[in-house]
Amino acid sequence: MKYLKNSLPLLFLLCCVSAARLSFAQTKTVSLVKGMVIRQSVTIKNKTYHFEGADSLSVAPVIIEGDNITVNFNGAVIEGSADYENPDKFKGTGIIIKSGKNITINNLTIKGFKVGLMALGINALHIINSDFSYNYKQHLNSTRDREDLADWQSYHHNEHDEWLRYGAGIYLRNCNNADIHGNIITEGQCGLMVTSCNDARIYNNNFSFNSGLGIGMYRSSRNNVMYNKLDWNVRGYSDGVYYRGQDSAGILVFEQCNDNIFAYNSVTHSGDGFFLWAGQTSMDTGEGGCNDNLLFSNNFSYAPTNGIELTFSRNKIIHNIVHDCWHGIWGGFSYNTVITNNDFGGNMSTIAIEHGRDNIIAQNSFNGDKVGIELWSNPKMAKSYSYVQKKDTRSMNYDISNNAFSNVKNVFNINNTSQVNIANNKITGSVMQQKLDTTVKELVFNNVGDGIKPVIDSGYFPRVNGIAGGQNAMLPAGHPKGRKYIMMDQWGPYNFKYPMLWLTKTDSAGKMYFDLMGPNGKWKIVNIKGASGPSVSSGIFPAQLIVQKNNSALDDIDIEMEYKGEAIASPFGVKNKAGSPYFFHYRELDIPYKWQMKWFIFDEKNDPVKHPEQFKSLISGTPVKTTEGREIGNVFGKGFGKNIARKRVATVSTSEVDVPDGVYRIGISASEIVKLYVDDKLIIENWDPAKLKNDEDNHKDAFIKLNGRHTIRIEQAQYDDYGMLNLVVEKQ
Repeated sequence: MKYLKNSLPLLFLLCCVSAARLSFAQTKTVSLVKGMVIRQSVTIKNKTYHFEGADSLSVAPVIIEGDNITVNFNGAVIEGSADYENPDKFKGTGIIIKSGKNITINNLTIKGFKVGLMALGINALHIINSDFSYNYKQHLNSTRDREDLADWQSYHHNEHDEWLRYGAGIYLRNCNNADIHGNIITEGQCGLMVTSCNDARIYNNNFSFNSGLGIGMYRSSRNNVMYNKLDWNVRGYSDGVYYRGQDSAGILVFEQCNDNIFAYNSVTHSGDGFFLWAGQTSMDTGEGGCNDNLLFSNNFSYAPTNGIELTFSRNKIIHNIVHDCWHGIWGGFSYNTVITNNDFGGNMSTIAIEHGRDNIIAQNSFNGDKVGIELWSNPKMAKSYSYVQKKDTRSMNYDISNNAFSNVKNVFNINNTSQVNIANNKITGSVMQQKLDTTVKELVFNNVGDGIKPVIDSGYFPRVNGIAGGQNAMLPAGHPKGRKYIMMDQWGPYNFKYPMLWLTKTDSAGKMYFDLMGPNGKWKIVNIKGASGPSVSSGIFPAQLIVQKNNSALDDIDIEMEYKGEAIASPFGVKNKAGSPYFFHYRELDIPYKWQMKWFIFDEKNDPVKHPEQFKSLISGTPVKTTEGREIGNVFGKGFGKNIARKRVATVSTSEVDVPDGVYRIGISASEIVKLYVDDKLIIENWDPAKLKNDEDNHKDAFIKLNGRHTIRIEQAQYDDYGMLNLVVEKQ
């Protein structure tokens, strides 16, 4: 009896645990709790669950493991950070699927995390009808007027999950035979990111309006990517000012990805529409690449940089639309590549291939492009890296036939290229048919001109098996189209689903011209500061507005407006009911800097890191030169390398500023090490070269209260011959 008494608590506990397991298995709906591990099929209670993200991405509030299970989230929302307006502070992973096979996830919403869902080593994973929008994205520092190079991304390496620093809606590694369809990922940085994932079907998704990538693939082969909306995955663009893209893309394919099919996707208004690079393995060995991928019947139009970029590889680009890009196709070092039956129009340079060989360009239409086909090589190209040493990289052996060129200013621009057969091409309305020089050898022109009728060989059309129920992913009639509609703010591209006041220009008299864009509804000006004389104070969308900018240096502009109309979601995903007032702003602070930049050369004796006192003495002395100007990036850029060495350079930059009372975000971008002082107080320090990423520029922020006159001082130093410096000061 004594032993039975002592055993009663244990027996009671075992009974409770067994009952809980039985209840979990038999209950139709269960609520999530932090730390839950789901190992069997279950339906989740439809509610919003608030789980703060962990500091580590390998930890999640919900873990899923098991074989042959379905987790129906039933519309449940898992929310990480509630600080919606600072998505660069989001952390942690919402759900991790750690082990098992044939796992189905559906009807789930995850937001407010660095990574929405991560799956590792799962065969036959199904992610269906779920929403991973409003997760992590970087705070961008490029503005309408100038680019900040620290906004550039680098996806060249992911052997150790380096991509995770950019976050993701969905992140998969070693997940074969996946089925990803019916999902939405918008208003983040990266949508679906897959590494070492083969034989997937990725279709009927909407991964649009992200600031980095729609889909990223690394060492992934034999995947079918079809019927997806992948529009406006972009950064680094200001219409009429700069068009950089900063390695954003609708689809990115890096490092030994082969035999994939990309078909029937809309991939418009993205940094690159499609961005393929063979990978570091090929650069080091001269072997492999991202080969035998098929791009069929997609729309890659309106890219700031390249509609399609494919380098160091062998692929097929057939029956796509590529309009109004800088380059329609950039195909550097492409070989045995087939480019046929595509619709090109309005590109600055339509097909540009350096050091390519054995390529076919046939049966394409070119309409209104500035340059049709550019082929060239650099005979003095350095052979310092393995790929060039091990591969034949001469520009040679092209078949260019049965194309139609209409109103293309310069049809052919070719140099340092041999064995080019140009045959049976129709050319009308061209100012200059060809721009060639004596470096072009073995060139054959045959049947080229206005009266030619191209011959269409159906053998170039592949057989692509569609997917039952595939959606029409193309932009609908009436949707904004064109690069002028790539409208960037400090978080990413505008999605046209909430009201916005967009500055189109400021004239020499200080008049500011705005477009009012957004869904159907009414608007009115609630308050206006720093400007006056609005041309109209209320109306309906769309509309135009003109105001007169005040001249005072201390006046920041803040135009507050009210919207009433359709139900909307804010840029950060906060829902606003139909008919309820929604307030939005245009804000601007134009600080009249007067920078004085002193330049110094350091050596081992006064190295800024190893010998800080000697370095301090150096920058307190006489500079090698002094430059001045208003915008620090321009002052640095124009002075860098001019009458001064490019390596082991330091600068000290000083400017007084007058600013209105408020809290400010001060951000500094630099290629290497930097310190920033306000009124001689150290505010930002990024002075350890060991912590710098070699493939990225570096940016740091601080928040500080300012009012009136202050002095900003920036100390910067660099060891290598690439340099950049930029400052952001924004009133919060």
